[in-house]
Amino acid sequence: MIWADLVLIAVAIVTFIALLTMLGSLWVWVPYVPTPKQVVKRMVELAKLQGSEVVYDLGCGDARLLIEAKKNYPGIQAVGYELPLGIYLFAKLKVALSKLRIEIHLQDFRKVNMGNADVIFLYLVPEVFAKLENKLNQELRAGTRIISHGFEFPKKVPVHVERVPLPSWHPFRTKGKEGPRVFVYKW
Repeated sequence: MIWADLVLIAVAIVTFIALLTMLGSLWVWVPYVPTPKQVVKRMVELAKLQGSEVVYDLGCGDARLLIEAKKNYPGIQAVGYELPLGIYLFAKLKVALSKLRIEIHLQDFRKVNMGNADVIFLYLVPEVFAKLENKLNQELRAGTRIISHGFEFPKKVPVHVERVPLPSWHPFRTKGKEGPRVFVYKW
């Protein structure tokens, strides 16, 4: 009987976390959609990290970008922000398993001052970009690099745009296009 009670409690906890995650995703209007590995690698390359920068990932999902960046540049300070609880816990687990020093915060990145950032990674929905652009204009110092997967800022002109090739079977590859776009900005 005790095992049945433990299973019931575990199911209740998982259900509660899943519900909080869904509500959190609705609240921030940004669903969890993982960035393909090929795009992750290219985004890290395009960031042109030197090894001692402060790197943010806003809406870090499962922390795959920060893990890739930290593996290649162990000297960076890697910081991720995620709001839905389940995705945050998943990111914390992946970081723990990677054994890399990466900070993951359960916090709304819109309430964080990013003035010390050297590089910021983004994979957000277009509706977030206009408000985020205003915030970044107020907070970022000149030269901060922003690498965005899929979407662009409404007023800022990217310094570089490219498509990242994906295999023909990949769900992110759209008909007639090689793969998703990556935008590089310099503030």
